[in-house]
Amino acid sequence: MTLSLEPMPAERFDAWRAQTVTRMAALRRESRMRPPTEAAEEAEGILRSRFPEGIASEFQHVLEVRDGGRVVGSAWLEVKPADGQVKGLLYDLRANDPTAALALIEARAAEEGAAELRVDLFVQDAAGWGAIEGRGYLPTNVQMLLEPLPATRASGTVALMPMTAEQYASFEDRLIAEFADDLVREGLWSPEGALAESARQTAEELPDGLATEGQLFFVAHAEGIRQPVGTLWLEVRQRSRGPHVFVMELHVEPSHRRRGFGAAMMRAAEDVARSVGAESIGLHVFGSNDAARSLYRSLGYREAEVLLAKPLRGPAPRST
Repeated sequence: MTLSLEPMPAERFDAWRAQTVTRMAALRRESRMRPPTEAAEEAEGILRSRFPEGIASEFQHVLEVRDGGRVVGSAWLEVKPADGQVKGLLYDLRANDPTAALALIEARAAEEGAAELRVDLFVQDAAGWGAIEGRGYLPTNVQMLLEPLPATRASGTVALMPMTAEQYASFEDRLIAEFADDLVREGLWSPEGALAESARQTAEELPDGLATEGQLFFVAHAEGIRQPVGTLWLEVRQRSRGPHVFVMELHVEPSHRRRGFGAAMMRAAEDVARSVGAESIGLHVFGSNDAARSLYRSLGYREAEVLLAKPLRGPAPRST
């Protein structure tokens, strides 16, 4: 078998696009990260934003996987500058031999100047997980979901109180600094630009600060401790089947860690979710944060979508 990657002919693009929207919507729907309506809308929105000029759109590579002259699959690779580097993102791969096809995609991304290739996988995508096995990919971002909410369970050691304006000012300063550190540690941004990028994303998420619509900010108090032991930022998202709560940030003060306060705050978040009519909670965690992932799994959260990355150190052979 001799595989190769070739640009998809323009006349096949519309059919490929329709199939890709259907596949991406199905992955989101089946993972329960999105209700059916939102899954379809999100998938269509991704394709529309990436392909404003159709198959000729900048940074987008729609490729056919060929075995000799026979088409045996397709791939969608994005290669574009990001924070002073060129990075590749594999949105979609369908092939008879996805492992061999992925090797070719890595080589193509490297030839295009990418220093890194990222792959976005949903947990039910068995072929995708099989393709990356043993190829050096590490998780950088993980989306987790708790649905349905468990029966009411006592938060025990903590009580959540609304954050004051004074507390919010300190919260925002810490949030920007720590998120910048996370961006650098996960290889998502350079040290020189991380703080500015963190401030930009925070301003985008919270244009009105504490009063930003749909955002809930809390400080956590524990009996017998004068100062707050942590903070919690939740976002209420409206979906077609009802509200959904997303944990934007959970922070336990360093001097109060390893005492169960993080788990207690997450259980208290379930009560907040119920109070706004939500039946599910989602969250994001960096892939290297094994302690947080373990905590959330212990509370019933499951991993639904994972972004993985691999450094590219040079082109690999173009055929197998």
